[in-house]
Amino acid sequence: MSIKKKYLSFLEGIDGISLPEDEKIQYILDFLRKEFPKYSWVGIYVLKGDKLELLSFSGDKETEHKVIPIDKGLCGMAVRENRIVNVYDVSNNPTYLQCFPETKSELVVPIYKDGKIIGEIDIDSYQLGAFDKNDEWFILKLGEKIADLIYKKI
Repeated sequence: MSIKKKYLSFLEGIDGISLPEDEKIQYILDFLRKEFPKYSWVGIYVLKGDKLELLSFSGDKETEHKVIPIDKGLCGMAVRENRIVNVYDVSNNPTYLQCFPETKSELVVPIYKDGKIIGEIDIDSYQLGAFDKNDEWFILKLGEKIADLIYKKI
């Protein structure tokens, strides 16, 4: 199966996941890591005032960055600049806040509700240059699918 078909299949299947909301979010994050091995750590942050707060994650380790001011890091940059942040090599980016020494690249995609950022999906990869435009599109669409679930957590 091509990666695009895999993305589409995953997005189509989200509505059919019959779990309580908290478990559904965790299931989605765990499934992403299982099905897309380059997604080494996947987290959802919610925007609360001028801070991003970690809602849920899937990874081998917990991050020390459970709260990120929006004036810090790549996660903050995605909110400040209202855009997807895709960093090929985090070691060359002075804005990067290190969570794990193994991380080589990072993708941060805002989640929108009614045209406003309510949170973001943050993905670390232990591979250099792991993310491309297809990943950006996929994670943006995933954000659209789960925005209502995330909005309830704010």
